[in-house]
Amino acid sequence: MNRWTLACLLSAASLLAVGWPVRARVDRPRTGLPLSDSEGSPRRLEATTSLPFVLPADVKSSWTARPGAQVAWDWNRLTVTLPEERPRPRRGRLRLVFAADLAPPHRAALLDQFVQEMEALRPDAVLFGGDLTYQETEAWYAQVRMRMRRLELAGIPVLVAAGNHERKGWPLFLRHFGHRPTHRLDFGGLAILTLDSGHGRDQLTPSQFAWLKAQLEDLGGRTAIIQLHHPVFPASAAIRGEAGGSGGSLQGFQRAFVRLCTERGVAAVLSGHWHADAVFDADGRLRDDTARFPGTKFIVTTALGNELRQVSRWPLVRYGYRILEFEDGRLVRYTHGTDAQGRPNPVQSTPLGLPAGLREFPR
Repeated sequence: MNRWTLACLLSAASLLAVGWPVRARVDRPRTGLPLSDSEGSPRRLEATTSLPFVLPADVKSSWTARPGAQVAWDWNRLTVTLPEERPRPRRGRLRLVFAADLAPPHRAALLDQFVQEMEALRPDAVLFGGDLTYQETEAWYAQVRMRMRRLELAGIPVLVAAGNHERKGWPLFLRHFGHRPTHRLDFGGLAILTLDSGHGRDQLTPSQFAWLKAQLEDLGGRTAIIQLHHPVFPASAAIRGEAGGSGGSLQGFQRAFVRLCTERGVAAVLSGHWHADAVFDADGRLRDDTARFPGTKFIVTTALGNELRQVSRWPLVRYGYRILEFEDGRLVRYTHGTDAQGRPNPVQSTPLGLPAGLREFPR
């Protein structure tokens, strides 16, 4: 037996010793990354196995039983694309909700109220932009996930991004929300790109920025929106102080990120972290003068239950969430209500618990 044969046999034996019996981790669907993207989008299941190209029999039978399912392997990562039972048309109109900086345990009733409002509003998807928990315990992570699961059971897909507070309980976040804090979801006419700016607190990694660039070069005719936790721009001339350190903004790749969003026609970049509302244009100007300006909207959304702050000069501070409406991939609304002249408020998100916030967006 030559040394190359021996080396191969030893490598195979090592793999078997580590990976047997075969174990599988389900990466999708799970809370924060749904199975079904939307009407007109493929349904996918994803898993990672302890041995490459080997799938446990029970998993294989449950995932590949449907005729026409396509199975693809990337070493020890499996993707199953399921056939549609019948064609599902894409709707030209989509309604998304974005929320961030969720209520801590002593304000859990606010999360329940949000879920109830979503069950009434029936958005096409809910995006949570980080700082999901302010108590990094197994029990509270389970409670937050349970509320998100309630939305999913109501037929409302949920997408989750990581914030800086997730880093304080990173193993818990990974256990409850998966091993892919950076991911893409093709949702009807939209490509929803989720980034992890919590790495290093307020920056993207080089590999993450390269991934984003590749995704924006391959949109397939879809309109891109991005969610991440940290605002892209500092409050600058509009600042009201650091507000307990919440005035931070994106640092690593900030200029390149803005340029890329502008070049690729990204409709909106959604973030939280400030616990206050703000909207910026691509030049970093706070646009509290009008909601109608060209180019990418860099949108900061108030807290959904954690302490409120006034980071910019925008005076209204309330718990809330952001409702965004798209028509054929075009962002047509992202602010709440109208002023005395009938113009949309340029910055404000929808306040939590305001019944008019549900009536203003009829289906």
